[in-house]
Formats: sequence, C-alpha cells, structure tokens
Amino acid sequence: MNQTSKVFYILVAIFLSCSIEMAGQAQKVISGTVTELFGKTAEPIVGVNVNIVNNQNRSLGGGITNLNGQYNVKIPGGESNLTIVYSYIGMKTKRVKYTGQTVLNIILDSESQAVDEVVISARRLNRNDLGISDKEMVSATQKVDMEKLVAVAPVVSVEEALQGQLGGVDIVLGGDPGSRSAIRIRGTSTLNASSDPLIVIDGVPYPTEISADFNFNTATEEDLGALLNISPNDIASVEVLKDASATAIWGTKGANGVLVIKTKQGVVGKTRFSFSSKWTVKEDPSTIPMLNGKEYTSLMQESIWNSAKYIGLNNPGNKYLNMLSDAPAIGDNPDWRYYDEYNQNTNWLDYVRQTSLVSDNSFSMNGGGEKATYRFSLGYLSDVGTTIGTAMKRLNTSMVINYQFSNKLRFGADFSYSQTDTDANWTNSIRGEALSKMPNKSPFTVDDLTGGLTNEYFTYHDPNYEGAFSVKSNYKDGSNYNPVAMVHEAMNKTVQREGKITFRADYEILPGFSYKGWASINMRAIKTRRFLPQVVTGVEQVNQYANQSADGYSDQLALQTENKLMYIKNWNDKHSIIANVLVRTGQYINSGYSSVVYGNASSDLSDPVLGTTISSMDSNESETRNVSFVGLLNYTLFDRYVLHGSLNAEGNSAMGRNERTGYFPALGVAWNLQNEPFMRKLRDSWLDEAKIRLSIGQSGRAPSGASVYLGAYVKGTDYMNLSATTQQRMQLDNLKWETSTEYNYGADISLLKGRLRFTFDYYYKTVKDLLQRNYKLPSTTSFGQISYFNSGKMQNKGWEFRTDVVAFEDKDWRVSGYVNFSRNENKITELPGNMVQENYTPKNGTYAARAEVGRPIGSFYGYRYQGVYQNTEATYARDAEGNVMNDAKGNPIVMKNLTATCQPGDAKYEDINNDGVINQYDIVYLGNANPTLTGGAGITVKYKQFSINTFFHGRFGQSVVNTARMNNESMYGTGNQSTAVLRRWKNEGDYTDIPRALYGEGYNFLGSDRFVEDTSFLRLKQLTLNYAFSKNICNKLGISSLSCFVTGYNLFTWSSYTGQDPEVNLPSNPTDLATDGATTPVSKRYTFGINLSF
Repeated sequence: MNQTSKVFYILVAIFLSCSIEMAGQAQKVISGTVTELFGKTAEPIVGVNVNIVNNQNRSLGGGITNLNGQYNVKIPGGESNLTIVYSYIGMKTKRVKYTGQTVLNIILDSESQAVDEVVISARRLNRNDLGISDKEMVSATQKVDMEKLVAVAPVVSVEEALQGQLGGVDIVLGGDPGSRSAIRIRGTSTLNASSDPLIVIDGVPYPTEISADFNFNTATEEDLGALLNISPNDIASVEVLKDASATAIWGTKGANGVLVIKTKQGVVGKTRFSFSSKWTVKEDPSTIPMLNGKEYTSLMQESIWNSAKYIGLNNPGNKYLNMLSDAPAIGDNPDWRYYDEYNQNTNWLDYVRQTSLVSDNSFSMNGGGEKATYRFSLGYLSDVGTTIGTAMKRLNTSMVINYQFSNKLRFGADFSYSQTDTDANWTNSIRGEALSKMPNKSPFTVDDLTGGLTNEYFTYHDPNYEGAFSVKSNYKDGSNYNPVAMVHEAMNKTVQREGKITFRADYEILPGFSYKGWASINMRAIKTRRFLPQVVTGVEQVNQYANQSADGYSDQLALQTENKLMYIKNWNDKHSIIANVLVRTGQYINSGYSSVVYGNASSDLSDPVLGTTISSMDSNESETRNVSFVGLLNYTLFDRYVLHGSLNAEGNSAMGRNERTGYFPALGVAWNLQNEPFMRKLRDSWLDEAKIRLSIGQSGRAPSGASVYLGAYVKGTDYMNLSATTQQRMQLDNLKWETSTEYNYGADISLLKGRLRFTFDYYYKTVKDLLQRNYKLPSTTSFGQISYFNSGKMQNKGWEFRTDVVAFEDKDWRVSGYVNFSRNENKITELPGNMVQENYTPKNGTYAARAEVGRPIGSFYGYRYQGVYQNTEATYARDAEGNVMNDAKGNPIVMKNLTATCQPGDAKYEDINNDGVINQYDIVYLGNANPTLTGGAGITVKYKQFSINTFFHGRFGQSVVNTARMNNESMYGTGNQSTAVLRRWKNEGDYTDIPRALYGEGYNFLGSDRFVEDTSFLRLKQLTLNYAFSKNICNKLGISSLSCFVTGYNLFTWSSYTGQDPEVNLPSNPTDLATDGATTPVSKRYTFGINLSF
C-alpha cells in the first residue's frame, strides 16, 4: 500500500468518526415507562414494542421495554412528523405524536374485552385473496382454525388433522407412517383421472398430481401424491372450496375441489418464541383371533381328507391320499429333519407388530415492527409404526418475511425446506402374510441341543405343501416368505427433499386499485432404495428375487407465477364492486430413472454397472405447461344483494390443437336477508346473519401427461433394403376437456351474536365427455387403441349441514360444540362407449367390478350367499316356485357350483335363473365403495384454566370386500384360518353358515355377499384434557403462556365390521374393487405434551 492510499484511508476514518459523534450529539432521546392497570394498580409490561415511524408509516428505529417496563429510544435527526407507536400482543396499540417530549409514560389498555364484541364484524370484513368478504361470498366454503386442531392432537399430517372437520370432505387415513390418504370432496367425479383435490398453500398451487407418463417404480402415488412434507404445526387455517363457483378461480386443477392452506405469519410486536413438544404411544387395536398350531394341523388333515373323499377314495389319481403321508409339515414324524421347526405354536402377527413411540417437536419465533414482520420455524417428527419396519422422520424449516416499504408497496418472501425419510416394508402384505402363516411353523431355526429358538431365520418351505415365494402383479403383493425376516432384514427406504421459494409483491396503484403478484419455485427430489435378501424368501441364487436391489430417483420442478389486478370500490354501502383480472402460468418438469438388479452381495451394491444381473431398467422425462386467464366481478347492491360472475380461459399442453383452450364460466347470487329493512327488529335482537346463496359453474379436466394428443411414428419392417416407418399412435386433435357443471344452493344463518350458527348446502354436479384411457378401436383403423377418448357421463348430488353452538358461557364456564354431516350420491348416467370392463371369470375369491348406468362408480357384483347345504336333499335344484327339478329319468337334479356337483357341507348360492347351475349368469349387484354419509361432532367444556375436548368421526354406508376374512375362512389352501372356522360344517345335522373344509377343491368361497361387509363406524377420535397456567404464574416464570395436556386418540370404535379396522382405504383407481387385505389398522394413541411461549 503506497503512502497516498494510507493518507486517504486515515482521512476517511476520521471523517466517519466525526460524523458518528456529531450524529450522536444531534440525536435526541425519549424515555418512559409502559404500564397496565390492574384495578387501580399500574403494573409494568415487559417487552412492549416502541417504534418511531414517519408520515409514511415507515419504521426509523425503536426498542422494547425492560423488566421494569422502562424504555429508552433515540429520535433520529433530520426527520419531521414522527409518531411513537406502542404495541403489545393482547393490548390495544397506542400512537402518540412526537412533539419533542423527553419523557413519555404510557398506559396500555387490554383488548380482550373488545375481541368478543367484534367477532362477527371481523368475520364479515375478513377478505380472501380476491378481496371478497364472507358477506359477499356466494359459494360453498368452510374454514377451520388449524392451530386449535393441532395444538393438543397427536396428528402428523394435514389430512389427519382435517378428518371429520369439513363437511363434504371425506378423508380415509392409512395406518403406516407416511402412507397415502384418500381425499374426496363431494364424491368421485372422474373414471380415469385423479380424484384428489387441488392443494393451495398461501395462494400457490401445490403440485401433487402424477403424470400418466411418469409410471415407473419411484413415481408412485404413495410418494408424490401425499401432503407428507407439510407440517401441520406451521398451518394457521384451512379453507375448503367445494362448488364450481368457488373453485373457478383455480382453473381446471380445482375440478375436484380446493383446499386452501394459510401458513402462520409474523405479527407486529416483540420477538416471541414458541415451543411445542408431544410424546405419543401407539398401540394396535384388537386383532382377528387365529387358530393355534394344533388346531391348524387338525384342520388341514381334515381338509385334505375331505378332498380325498370329494374326488373319490378309489380314484387312482387321488393326490390327496399321498399328500397326507407326504406332507411332514402337518404330520407327526419325529425323524424328519425339520420336525422341531414345524411343531411350534407361533403367533406370527405378534412378531411383526409393536407398541411404538412418536415424538413431535416444533419451535418458532416471530415478531417485527409495523414495517417488517418475520416468522421462523423448525420442526422434527419421529413416527415409528406399529408394524415393524415402518417409520417416518421429518425435518422441516421455514422462514416468512413481509416488508412494508410504504403505504403503497409491500414485498414478501417465503422459504421452506423439508426432508422426509420413510421406511416401509418391501411388500404391503406383511400383516396378511403373518395372519395366514402356518402357526405350527417357527420363524427361527431350533437348536437341536436346547430345543430353543436361535437367531437364524428359518426359510425352508415344504415343496409338496407350502410352495415357493411368489409375487403377483408387482413387488407390493408377495407371498410365501418369512414375515419376521421381511420386517427386520428387507429394506424399502424413501427420502424426499423439497424446497420452496415464493416471492410476492403488492402495490396500490390508486386508491382501491392494486396489483398483486407472486413467483414460486418448488423443487422436489425423491430417492428410493429397496433390497430383498435371500434369507427372507429362501429362493435359489439364480432367482430374480435372490438378493434383489432396486434403485430409483425422481426429480420434479414446478415453476409457477400469478399476476393479478384488483379493484375494490364502495359507494356509501349502496353499491360495492370487486373486480379481479389475473394470469396464472405453470411449468412442470419431471425426470427420473429406476433399475432392478439381483444377485447382490449386500444392499449397498445396487448399481447395475457393478456386475450384477439386471432385471429391469427404466427412465423417463416429461414437461407440461399451462396458462389460465381469469376474470371475476362481484357486485353488491344496498349491502344485501350480491351478484358474482367469473370466466376462466385455460390452455394446456396436453390437449390437441383444436381444443387446447377451454372456457369455463361461473355465476352466483346471494341475498343477505338480515340487512333488509323489515328485518331490523330481528337483527337488533337475535339475528346476526341470514344469507341465501345460489351458484352455477363449470370446470374442466385435461388428460395427465405430456402432449398426449401427439401422433407418433416408429421404425417399421424394412422393404427391399429401404427403411420404413409405421404410425404407432393416432393424432388426437379433437380431444375435448372433461367438463363438469355444478349447481349449488345454500343458506347461512347466525343467531344470538354468533352463539348459534347453521350452514346448509345442496349440490347437483354433472360430468360429461369423460376421459377414457386406452380406448379400443376397430382393427380396420390399423390402430389397436388410442390413449384418450371423450365418452360417458356421470353425476354427483348431495347435501351438507353444519351447526355450531355455544350452549353456555359465563366468567368461568364455556360449553360449546359442533356437528357436521354430508351425504353424496354418485351415479353413472351414460356408459362410456367401448369402455373396457373387467374380464370376469367365475372362480373362488373373485368379484366383478363394473361400471353400469344407474349404478355408482366403484360398484361390484357377485353371488348371493345362502349358507351351507345341510344334507343331500338340500342340494336338489329347485324352480322359481321352489319345487325340486328332475331330469329325464325322474331323478332329482343336483345343484352345481360352476363345474362342481354340490354335496352336503358345500356353500349354497342363490340360483337367480333357476337353471340348477351357479355361474356368471347368477351374479347380482352387491354394493359400492362410496360412503353415503360422513360426519363429525365435537364438544368442548372449559372451566377456568381447565378444558375437556371430545371429537367423534363417522362414515356410514360404505361396502367393501373383506378379503382378509375371505382368506381366513376359505379353508382352501395352506394358510392359517381364523377361529370362526371352528364352527365349520363337519356332519349332517351341523347347522352353521361356514362350509366344510376342502383343500384345493370345490367352490366354497366364490365372490359373494358372504364377504361383503358394511364398514359403517362411529369413532371417538379424540379426548383431551388441557390445563392452561394462569397469567400470574406465567409472569412469575417469565413466560407468556404455558399449557400441558393429555390426549387419547382413536380410543373407541363402534362398528359391526369384523375386520381389523372399519376405516378401509379407497383404491386410487375409482373403478377398482375396494378390499381390506389386513393392512396396518389405525392405531390407538396416548399423548402427553406441552405448549410454551415466551
């Protein structure tokens, strides 16, 4: 450094020092004490925000009061028209004009008394993102306070917290940590697309839909579709938009309804810290009683002997006679090598389930001045499942910053990151396999010397009796393995990382005329690894499942923007207008790969380039774009009559060029009856609100995938050394939007200053031009099928009702409650042309899942079960009048179940056409998977610092096929059976509804109503005792608030369902059969927790 530079830096330092000193001498200081009156005594308030703002309301400095309520702040020099603002949570903000004061003592007033007085008016003035208040709303919506739901409940997901709280929203939960939940708003409205609603977080659509092009192993709905990465602790409220008029603003993605999530924001005031900790113990409900080892071997020997007699003891090809002597697994041969391993009494289910622990901890800090507010949160959840091998760990953090540059301009930024690690079992059939596993078999080898079990897994399968490991359509449905080894040694790990960044800007162009916009980036990466060791399956080394490893990775990038112009004007409460024009864009890029190899030495060697045998490899990449233009106008006349209209014009890259843009209008009216002059007396006494609503709107749905309308060519067979091409996929230029039209009629009533409220809605929704996938074409077209075709119609109609009541309230007591019910009826009104139905073949255990006009989607068909043929005479076929039918020789005709002649002890089914044969012509409608009624109810009783909260949830009218019961009562194979078979038919005179045991023969468990059960239930979902420490105790502890609670969750369930749990999940494909395969049931939970703020 040369001499000149040194002199320059010294002069700069001297200048800055002098400037700071002169500024310090010029600054003035104001001090004082801030207090609150308790009676006639003034008590100091700790932590009051003292801000100095200019005439543009911009903060120029400030401070907070100390333990004695004292403050000391500097007044910035060179500023005029200053105001000193005193603010504190729970107290009324006070503004004092600065006129040169040096000492200023302030008394703040509590705003607690004013809160109750303005609840109704505040609710009316609360405006949504479109500037529309509740009074100006014409649509069916409902909002819940998420913070109250989550504070004392052991919920780990958004869906779990909302179950039963929202009318018209049916949520079915999974039992394992991180498992996908099914959400339906007003039923199912499509045959082939997703029925899940659109999720909107702080105004930004949350990408959850899975492209039809993205169908390899790592891109399952269980991974990408769930709200797994969102912590309920960060959510302030959730609002459901149900009808087309309300969802129109969100375009075609809101066709299934919209859940609008608002996260917690920073508030003006001192920095406040909040901490919440919950510890939960989970345990399984009572399970299905199964046979013990001796009962099982006795059953199997009887079953095989019955089959031997069934085909004839003198039959030279009678394999069952040999089986009785050649199946040592159920015999009594002490010299057999595995005699000890096959003479146990094993409860396999106890080996694969556990009592588990959940810990949920969250921390947040927020605060700010009148110019800038912020909120930072950090949370960690550890959820261990009741099925061994299942767990979830979630780390989430977020930062929200809002800055008011001036009275006109405001900026905001939201940052969030989450990582969710999910452990699942390699196959979904763990519990079903454990229930059906031979109870006389050991999961471990037996020590020859001690006779005790070792730590070595027993993987042998008797080839003449048990068979070998097998997998059906995909890896999730395996059988014939050691379930204990599976839960401990196999691996199925998924790691999801998600980062979201959103920037917002609000600018008031003119009074009442403003611009609002945001830009958002959502980045999500999913890494999946699976490993199936040989010790689980016992297969040979050359088998594709021997030490099989699967490796997969998928990326999703969503870029979204919204630009909106809003105009709000009110002319003396006579005319009010709200107008919005917005443009929303979205670009979604998906990519990934997957590979499956086998013969690995360990789970870490899953790379296909390391010399192992490759079973499959796949990769994919897709990109879709959409843009929507929405115009909205809301007009109110005389504060009573509301007219609302909107138009959505949306384009999607998946549509053909002739129908790429769809136009979807909506119109609604409302009448605020309480504001009519003739209602003044009622309004002044007990009527708060009486509003009648009517709306109609349309919404559309585009096919899932990237450019599915495009035709495609592939290389064909060469001709005379010339290359040839052939058309593989037809161009779909005229593919239309699947369009729904919905009518909604509603009423909102509030009485007695909000102490009693009613909401009722009736809706009718029709869907036309249903999108049909893989539509078959005549062979003359040279195409086997096309990817999509418009055909078919469907309707949903129903009603929703909710009431909230404050039954009693005084200084110490408050008793309140609510009830909501909703009913939905689904019906196919026009069957899609050339729709591919299931290829039903009558056989044991199968049902026909069909779509038929006049029936709901999800309907299934089968036989009517009539019990057991008790004797020979009962097996005779009868005509419609009940008379025995004879053959040409005059002998009675014996009934046949398909090709098998019925004998005493066989299952009896109704012969619909009285032809003496039970076959495919005798199947009838048995039920559907759609509940007819859902609802919830809660009661809260508060006494001083104590409160008791109860919540009930119920679903009624859903029918499912209890496949677990079918497997456990079929007595057809080698699987263990439930204790219900102990009353099976054995001899004539045994009057029972359970047929005889037949190993591998007969048709005693055809798909019939025997195994179709009503899963209606009412569940005590939550019972909580909470204690909030008084303000005096909190002040002595130096904290703002402290509460502790104990909660019981899923304590009691009233249901006639015979399965493990009546809350059976819905299939992701609406036309699939709804079954209960004994997956992990919803667990009982016992929670203790604390909520602390300071």
